[in-house]
Amino acid sequence: MRKKQTEKVTITDVAKAAGVSKTTVSRYLSGQYHALSDRTRTRIKAAIEQLNYRPNQLARGLKGDRSYLIGMIVADITNPYSTAVLRGAEDVCKRKGYSLMVCNTDNDPAKEREYIFTLQSHRIDGLLINTTGQNNGFLRELANDRTPVVLVDRKMPELGFDTIGLDNEQATSELVHFILNQGYKRIAYITEPLAGVSSRQERAAAFARELTRLGIPADDLYEVDLHSPESLMEKLDHFLTDTEGDKRAIIAANGVVMLKLISALQLKGVQIPGDVAVAGFDDPEWAPLIGSGITTVAQPTYQIGVTAMERIFNRLEGDTSPAQNIHFAGKLIVRGSTPAVD
Repeated sequence: MRKKQTEKVTITDVAKAAGVSKTTVSRYLSGQYHALSDRTRTRIKAAIEQLNYRPNQLARGLKGDRSYLIGMIVADITNPYSTAVLRGAEDVCKRKGYSLMVCNTDNDPAKEREYIFTLQSHRIDGLLINTTGQNNGFLRELANDRTPVVLVDRKMPELGFDTIGLDNEQATSELVHFILNQGYKRIAYITEPLAGVSSRQERAAAFARELTRLGIPADDLYEVDLHSPESLMEKLDHFLTDTEGDKRAIIAANGVVMLKLISALQLKGVQIPGDVAVAGFDDPEWAPLIGSGITTVAQPTYQIGVTAMERIFNRLEGDTSPAQNIHFAGKLIVRGSTPAVD
């Protein structure tokens, strides 16, 4: 039976309902599941749900010299990549009895800096960050205070932090070779500005390298400002309206670029795949729904979030091994936007 809303449920109540000690309940709440049997964990979980128990995080943090808060700073919360990584990270936090504070920078270094300060003021126990690369000194300062920092997607080797993300060279090479094998002779690559963002740079470099290796000019690599529709339209005009007759394809550097690209092509009356083939990175839910589906390279985004957060907790639990760079392979998903050329 649940206590009345006016009565405060305590850890003693949970221990009594589960038939265990307060210490055992504390171990459960702090995620020390290895010290508990499956039966004990089940009983404690049932008691917590039955009593609607909510731990006092402030008191818990003061007692253990921890806040039980993890910070997560993402560069673009509207990017499906960010939300999928967030889900994986959040699930690990929940399992460990921690709360996740999420901040969105819109790729603005000033906003990122303010969020780092804000999270510091909340005494976070760790930070997951999709960094702009412009606040390295503040991130080092955070790490020097023994707060684990893990980078997601974007690398900063000079910081010496664990980094989790896609194997961009493998994924890009596989996609480029697939499109060439489908018979396309001209391939454009459209990306957001490359400066300071390692994942964008790695994919663009792999694109240019693969074409050059095969003796194909890598002239159609375009950086666009997605906040300026004219920028994308101008690049599309350059790629689509010259006099060469080779069958063409366009690769979008991520899901956000791909959505903008498809919208721009529709505005111009360009048919996919009749006039141009389209493929890209990330695999948003809408990709199978556009025409006969858009060919994509899917990232294991949920697993990236899980692995990144697990690295945070490994560090919190005393892991002092050298920084790890964990790269996941992408998965090519072929759909109707890239048919073979007759």
